Amino acid sequence: MSDSPQIRATPFHARSAASNLFNRWVARNGFTLAQDHGDAQAEALAARTNVVIADISWRWRLFVEGANAAVCLSRLMTRNVNPLVPGQSLKALWLNDNGAVRGAAVIARCASDQFLLASAATDTVWFAAAARQFGVSLRDATEEEGGLALIGPYADAVLKATGLVIDVAPLSLRKLFWRGLDVTVSRWGEQGGYEIWCKADDCLILWDRLMRAGGPFGIRPAGISASDILDVEAGVPRPGRDYRPANDGFGAHPSPESLGLESLIEGQHTTFNGRNAWLTARSSEKIALVGIEIDSEMPPSFTPLSRSGTIVGHTLTSVFSPVLRRAIALAQVETSLVLPGTEFSLRLPMSVESQAVQSVAARVVSLPFVKPVLLS
Repeated sequence: MSDSPQIRATPFHARSAASNLFNRWVARNGFTLAQDHGDAQAEALAARTNVVIADISWRWRLFVEGANAAVCLSRLMTRNVNPLVPGQSLKALWLNDNGAVRGAAVIARCASDQFLLASAATDTVWFAAAARQFGVSLRDATEEEGGLALIGPYADAVLKATGLVIDVAPLSLRKLFWRGLDVTVSRWGEQGGYEIWCKADDCLILWDRLMRAGGPFGIRPAGISASDILDVEAGVPRPGRDYRPANDGFGAHPSPESLGLESLIEGQHTTFNGRNAWLTARSSEKIALVGIEIDSEMPPSFTPLSRSGTIVGHTLTSVFSPVLRRAIALAQVETSLVLPGTEFSLRLPMSVESQAVQSVAARVVSLPFVKPVLLS
């Protein structure tokens, strides 16, 4: 296995292309994806009022197999996977030797000696080196399968309309034989919906079934821009989009605290890689993740934040939230400035076409910006 720079199409590309009205494409984790299907704002709003499907085949999926699979993953990940029973999952980080974040993932136990890792970024070399040490095998399923996220208050109703009646708890997965298809249904997303995975050759059938069943519920496809809006509204930073993972084994940044990911570290799990370095560095971390609302409709990604003329942080991904009707952003600021209500200023163009800039106010708010979608 190797981390290839080649841009690939997902198994849903034919259907995405047919509904990509303005032929807008972006790359994510080595895959080409529809930026939107005509209107990213409407797609993000539909995920809260109706139901959408989103292509998530670009996410890295790695099977870790063998008698020492649990030992290997517990050594690498910031949470102990041993207590998981087949069908259960957890979310965790993996750190480099200096305690910096290399990645974040869902770890699902599929069998006593088999686990599935799903992540927004690939780190093949790191896991391959660990696999050799622990005598486990790895199988990259990213191109073998495709997946769709089904998000919205009518997600349950759409599944029932397809004949897929299933009780899947959050952070769990189930394998099923569904009208001739082998599928896996999981509930890993921060938006409270489902993920449905199947073999690459069956993906167009999956898309068509969901779109037909979802017609009465106003289903529509959502592109990566709408997914980013939902991510930011949920307060979720993503590798590659918001931060560069510490793929250098000796880099000191980013820290879990600077990304608001310290909740993915299990305090009683004492044997994971990078733990001692993380414990040493955590008390000296001067940067924290916050959410900020901006007095503008123009989203200012990666823009300095100031107080009294001094730069004290910067935004990460910023989006216009169709729910909140304003620009919002994830941001990294000095740890003394994380209380809700703390005010900043930033410089924005006066208009999309203008070279002139204006000072705009922003303030810290609690995360998530918007609560997860509730299933009907």
